Amino acid sequence: MPGSTWVLWWKDAQGTASLGLLQERLLRGLRANLKGRWSMDTRLFYSPYNFVDLQGLKVSNDADTQQTEPRGTASDQSMYLVVRGQGAQRRQFFVMASNRVVVETEPEMESIILRLKNLWVPRQSARIEGYSYEGDDWIIRTGNLMVGTSYKGLIIEINYLPCSNPEQTRGLMRELLMMILPSDAQVDVNAGVDYRRASLDPHRMTDQHTAYQYVHLFTQSSLL
Repeated sequence: MPGSTWVLWWKDAQGTASLGLLQERLLRGLRANLKGRWSMDTRLFYSPYNFVDLQGLKVSNDADTQQTEPRGTASDQSMYLVVRGQGAQRRQFFVMASNRVVVETEPEMESIILRLKNLWVPRQSARIEGYSYEGDDWIIRTGNLMVGTSYKGLIIEINYLPCSNPEQTRGLMRELLMMILPSDAQVDVNAGVDYRRASLDPHRMTDQHTAYQYVHLFTQSSLL
């Protein structure tokens, strides 16, 4: 997926009513086209073993990493599976080792992990279901967030297509957000994402960056 992406959480959204409000503002206000339904799944696995120790990963010993792990990082014994798209468009990523590793994998890897019950145990899951809209140079995806059986608000994913540098596009995406959200909406803007932690280029976004944003949001907000 080209361009730059921003993942946000509308915390006090009201389910179908809020989803309908966004749809009306996107279709009528921004004259977007409805592309169709959109969904995404994230699963949390836990291991009794320390992934960093098992793999012998070298972790920087500079002053920053010696401090307490910041919010938005998982433990070395956690692994997240992020699944985006359906059918031929399906992409899945594993985010692990305290969010230091982001790996895109084939669909078969999920079933392999589920069979490794002594190594990885499923803990929690989150599912987002909603719609995807397209404008002249952007795509906005909105969906209700369910963690297990509990409703947890609404996720908004803004994808600005012409530019992949997040620093150059955040202002434009913020303007789009202000056009569709109520002024009193309580929004977690998913601040503090450090792509360098996972050896990702902070100036050029890819699908791996988007998967990383979701895991950062879920961990820093204690959703998963």
